[in-house]
Amino acid sequence: MKITIISAHEGAATWVRLFRFIDETTRYDIRSFHQYDDNGYRSARSAWKRFVLRIETFAIFPLRFMLHSERISKESDLLLVVTSPFFMPALASVVTKRKNIKIISLMNDIYPEALVAKGMVRRGGAVERFIKKAFSSAFLKMESVVFITDHHRVLVSRGVGVPFKSVVIPVSAYSDPFQNTPPSSVEGSIQITYCGTLGLMHDTATFFEWFDSVDDRENLRFVFHTSGTCKQKFEAEVRMRTEKRQFRPKVLLGDALKEAEWVVLMRASQVGLVFQDKDSADVIFPSKVASILASGQAVLVVADRSSELARLIADHDCGWVVQPNDIENFSRCIAALLQPDVLLRKRNNAFVLGQKFFGKDAVAAQWVQLFDSVLLDAA
Repeated sequence: MKITIISAHEGAATWVRLFRFIDETTRYDIRSFHQYDDNGYRSARSAWKRFVLRIETFAIFPLRFMLHSERISKESDLLLVVTSPFFMPALASVVTKRKNIKIISLMNDIYPEALVAKGMVRRGGAVERFIKKAFSSAFLKMESVVFITDHHRVLVSRGVGVPFKSVVIPVSAYSDPFQNTPPSSVEGSIQITYCGTLGLMHDTATFFEWFDSVDDRENLRFVFHTSGTCKQKFEAEVRMRTEKRQFRPKVLLGDALKEAEWVVLMRASQVGLVFQDKDSADVIFPSKVASILASGQAVLVVADRSSELARLIADHDCGWVVQPNDIENFSRCIAALLQPDVLLRKRNNAFVLGQKFFGKDAVAAQWVQLFDSVLLDAA
């Protein structure tokens, strides 16, 4: 049975790997209709390239889908439509209205809430109301709507105000390279790594405030491999501070990595760093967390304590949560992660959670169960 994934961004390597695994091990033939792959997404570093990427995402790709929707619908038993761009589920429900095709929507983030958090849409305004209405109408036509956290599902259900079919399936980790290598004690300096995009909803100010106040830390090393709209600004801030203060902690900067390089970096790191600003706490769940956990890194996250991410870290004792702008607590967390027994305990807890809950096999089984319920049970 043929399933076509509709998404401007083909997806991060973990996402592509997950559905390749489903394609190779089940009855389902998974295809992708997309505009650019993950390398194209992460290599757009200049302002011009990011502008072109937005044009491709918000204009060219939707038009291509509309032009090819007849063919795609005929060749598919099911469409899995991702929020890339955010309005694709609503557009797909309209374009395929008379084509008798089953649709599942994946809400990686929730809308219009994420747009409000970014400051792109005014809360309570006409645009927000229009987007809510469009999604309400689309959800009623879906076989199911997939959310990556239960909190997202609850928020959207309240906002939409109409009943619709939904399920929660977590993001998948890239767990395979690490599944046979649980964490062990480390000697020497501790490496704290941030690997991913830096955008409008990442709180880096708390890190910089702590960095400005910290004493010499020869036993710490921060490594950043980033992409995204705020990459250049972040790196300029780091260079300004490191040039001004010639002491550790050492900070290394780099670009997004290829897969093999990324695996080496994850194995060399003991703590994964995550930034999330207060306004995005309810509407964004950073997918990078899943692979951080599965690699056996504890998580140091700057996020609102009420967020689902913060609760996950606290409930499983697999890291530390710093409220945005709480510099004293950031310092306490740094002191705690430098204690070998504390760090190893949290890394072991992270490894178990990442491998069992976010592992590829576990997440793939949930997707296959959903596909079966839509395609086989209905038949």
